[in-house]
Amino acid sequence: MACGGTDSDSDSDSDTSFEEDEKFTVFDGGDLGKFLNLHKPSDPSWNKENASWVYIENPSAKDIDGDVDKALQKWEELQRSPLKVTAERVKEIAVETNITVGKWMIFKHRTVIDEVWQKIAEATVAGRLGCSSKVSTTYQSDTGQRNKIDDNHVICVYTDNYADTDEVMRVERELRSIGINDVLKYKPDIYTHFDIYVENPYNIKVSLYITHKIIAWPPLRI
Repeated sequence: MACGGTDSDSDSDSDTSFEEDEKFTVFDGGDLGKFLNLHKPSDPSWNKENASWVYIENPSAKDIDGDVDKALQKWEELQRSPLKVTAERVKEIAVETNITVGKWMIFKHRTVIDEVWQKIAEATVAGRLGCSSKVSTTYQSDTGQRNKIDDNHVICVYTDNYADTDEVMRVERELRSIGINDVLKYKPDIYTHFDIYVENPYNIKVSLYITHKIIAWPPLRI
């Protein structure tokens, strides 16, 4: 895969991680409209394999060969050292081991997720966003129950280098341009590898960036 999205991770601000054996339904080219119509995240009827995510890559994205094992070794060394664990030192490990992927996270209700996901999927394939995107799905458990308790979904829009602020914010502006008006949060993937969540002993902010849609003021008169 080009970058992000295919490792088991937690894509929320909570301390809850997804299962290690979660599955992906991947768009491998062809008719995107047909693929999206057949794999709507709100609809469990297609999802016989209980895929947790639908995943789409930017066709022009480059493969990223990060060294997770080396990153974890460096992380253990940092924790054992007298140095203070900081976001900057975590970033140094990320850059050294090429684990620099990060993601913008968008949370949507099941009633609107298909429409929003279509916009993001189309923009990803068109090369307007980052290296890949994914959306959480709906599927039936063995007991016939839906896997979503609160009917909410998350979309992750990945960039290949969270240290590249210009690129991260370019993708944010593109998301705004296609009508994503929500509060957006950006999280580096290396935080997940290091089990750095909201409640962490290092006082590292999990959301590296939080942005809000800017509304024109004063409002237009109609």
